[in-house]
Amino acid sequence: MPSRFPPIARIRLARSPLRLLAVPLLLVAAGVGLAATAWIGPLVALEPAWIALVAGGVLLGLVGLAIALRLLTLRLDVEEAAVRTRWLGGERLHPLVPGPVTRVRLRGPNASSLRTRTGWLGWAVGGAMLRGEERIQIVRLAPTDTAILVPTEGGRLAIAAASEPDLIDALSRAARARQRLEELAQPEPAAAPPPDPEAAPESGPHILTGIERAELEERQALERTGLAPDAGDTGADLPTPQPEAVPAPAQSATDVEERPARGWGRRRASVALGRPRPSAAFVLLPLIGAGGIWLLAVLSGRLPEAGTDLGRLTSLGLVLAGPATSVGAIMARAWWPRLVGVVVTSGLATSVFVGRALLGG
Repeated sequence: MPSRFPPIARIRLARSPLRLLAVPLLLVAAGVGLAATAWIGPLVALEPAWIALVAGGVLLGLVGLAIALRLLTLRLDVEEAAVRTRWLGGERLHPLVPGPVTRVRLRGPNASSLRTRTGWLGWAVGGAMLRGEERIQIVRLAPTDTAILVPTEGGRLAIAAASEPDLIDALSRAARARQRLEELAQPEPAAAPPPDPEAAPESGPHILTGIERAELEERQALERTGLAPDAGDTGADLPTPQPEAVPAPAQSATDVEERPARGWGRRRASVALGRPRPSAAFVLLPLIGAGGIWLLAVLSGRLPEAGTDLGRLTSLGLVLAGPATSVGAIMARAWWPRLVGVVVTSGLATSVFVGRALLGG
């Protein structure tokens, strides 16, 4: 939904164009290769195998272009009550909630672990797992050393900005603007009624209940430490992240984010089973296997003639075992990573059976 008010600031994101375009260019090249194979290879035009090969190439090319356009047009705006990400053809709103704004270290010594689908490329957009225990949203278009964590309704949002001070300043101005609006929206306090002279005075001092005594003790403890809670918990005060300094007696919010777990907790986190992340090169195995069988059949002269029933069945089997399986593996890696192995294995098994039929008899 478009915002009724202009954004407070547009944050320039850190970008690495070569890393952003690596996957889209690979997909476009694979699509062009499939389409060229259909035109140059022994397949007959407008047959099922030819149509499947061309359709797979066009699909891969369109997916690569869509990813490239989204990454290159992605931008981030800070509004009074939310952070909005926009790209060509879409946007997403991240409403702000009360909480500390902190900095997390993602590279270098004492870096926190971050699991994303495209982390091996140096950029990530969407869901991520921080330190193996917290699900966050992330907008990181370059392999930056740190990122700013902003509390939102859907979980914390990690932003890799080109200038972190500009991002913090924009969040502070948004908090102040929201606080002023809330103060203006609050009704004027009603005047207290005059005391009733006929009302009987209280017989004695008010005795605190257990809940009231606990609240009083907590408030006194906070006042002694100098950490008074926000008035009304409106979320208008968003503290800025502290710089990486030497450890102080009282830990700041930034220190907690950047210091890794120690002792037994760290050993336990290291053996936790996480979500599988198959390599992107793994999805190319079916294509390589089917291409190898086709090349061996051509070199040995055992590839059936194009236009015959046997040639059509052989071409269909190789297309389903190679390009079609690779496309399915790409889709599985994006949405169902645990099924990538099943999809790739089925394609390789089909290539083995086709090769056995062509070369073994």
